[in-house]
Amino acid sequence: MHNIISIYENSPETHGLTEKQLKIFKSAIELFSKKGYANTSTKEIAENAGVSEGSIFKKFKNKEELLFSILNPLSRNILPQLVNEFSEETLQIRYESLHDFISALIHNRNIFVKENVDVIKIFVDEFIYDLRIRDKMVKAVPYQYIKSFNDVLNDLKKRNLMIDWMNSEIWRTIFSAYFGYVAEHYLIFPDMKFDEKVELEHTIDAIVKALTPNV
Repeated sequence: MHNIISIYENSPETHGLTEKQLKIFKSAIELFSKKGYANTSTKEIAENAGVSEGSIFKKFKNKEELLFSILNPLSRNILPQLVNEFSEETLQIRYESLHDFISALIHNRNIFVKENVDVIKIFVDEFIYDLRIRDKMVKAVPYQYIKSFNDVLNDLKKRNLMIDWMNSEIWRTIFSAYFGYVAEHYLIFPDMKFDEKVELEHTIDAIVKALTPNV
């Protein structure tokens, strides 16, 4: 599992950043995540990074270019790379139970979300409100991942371990339950104390119950 910041080092928009430019980049991620893109000024980004505002414009033309330097690599390289990594780690296994599959799926993604919550929050905010970002993200998901994921679902359904719904419905059920967990604890109420192990298992159990065939 990779931290997003380390993967940015190989992206065209951010490759070869100076130490000062990297401070600006990290400052933008921090403030966009906390305050939102629209509510953050380049002056605030510079002050938070401990550099002059003019330093921003030596690398980035404006605030929007700084935003897209965060989001473009995410849609073009980072998410596909992480998706493929997950596919190799998790989707090549023939699961003995629906619970085993859902548990592996949720625990794997939860590690990534926790390590990169600031970038995830920016992505979610802009994904919801910006059609350009949404289109790029949808198109960025590798076909092989979709095929591998569907192969696992089809195998579970064939063995009567999963309800015989359309795969898109199954994916929506899994995503809705897990995103609710992520939204509450990492995006909306990040300072609220909770028992991660217990709540994650409850989320997994709820998904399993929803997708278990009626016998």
